[in-house]
Amino acid sequence: MPLNEKVVGKKYPSEPMEITQHETIYYALATNDDNDAYFDNRREGGIIAPPMFAVRYTAGPTAHVILDPEIGMNFMMVVHYSQEFKWLKAIKPGDVLITEGTITHIETRKKGGVVGWDTITKNQNGEEVVLSKWEFFDRSAGDENVDEAKRTSAEPTEILFTQQMKVRNGQTWIYAEPSGDHNPIHIDNKFATDVGLPGIILQGLCTMAFGYKVFVDNVCGPDKDPIKLKRYRVQFARPVLPGQTLTFQGFKTGPVEEGGTKYGLIAKNEEGKDLLRDAWCVVEE
Repeated sequence: MPLNEKVVGKKYPSEPMEITQHETIYYALATNDDNDAYFDNRREGGIIAPPMFAVRYTAGPTAHVILDPEIGMNFMMVVHYSQEFKWLKAIKPGDVLITEGTITHIETRKKGGVVGWDTITKNQNGEEVVLSKWEFFDRSAGDENVDEAKRTSAEPTEILFTQQMKVRNGQTWIYAEPSGDHNPIHIDNKFATDVGLPGIILQGLCTMAFGYKVFVDNVCGPDKDPIKLKRYRVQFARPVLPGQTLTFQGFKTGPVEEGGTKYGLIAKNEEGKDLLRDAWCVVEE
């Protein structure tokens, strides 16, 4: 059944969340990220939260959206479709953040329905620190009669770097705690197979975090400064399974208006199949 388009514009507030050092370090470890910026208190200014930890503190509206009967999503058939973050200010342990989400669009596709919402996160001083865009896909809300425009990704002209990341067999459980993503498709194999998946699948935002680390390692300077990466978007193409080795390749797509350089990212599994579409970041000059 198609989703209810009349909810566009509906807002979803969330409760304030205090950022703790324990959670931010746990998140970095859960995403195989060893950047000193997240661990070494000897650094000038101390440690920062991994920017991808935004998946936790900007996610307050997510459960409200998925479970809102007015929208009509089928929780058992929902998967993450795309994600974008824009970081305006570094987050540190001790910050208190609050996020509000607003439904921006609902689209019916042949194989399901897409629900999109934007969030604005502010700190204890009322400053905007992170903007994000979320899209979830309900596999039960499609319409075979809908015409879809073909979606394409930027083609690389020259591969600048290649890096692999291993998905540990327990990665989905390790990632669930610091990210807050306990969806049973990630931690309950029977549930996952019952809803038509090959088994438990890696959280899409963990795959996204792997890609973030790859970008920081290769295009954020010799000091691998995560603060230089200002914006990051991915669309999820297919499930990632525990035990797989993922291959990431990066390329430059050109300058952008924000005053940085835009880089694209290709992610493939061991069979050479794409895991992400239209994946890119903007790095400060």
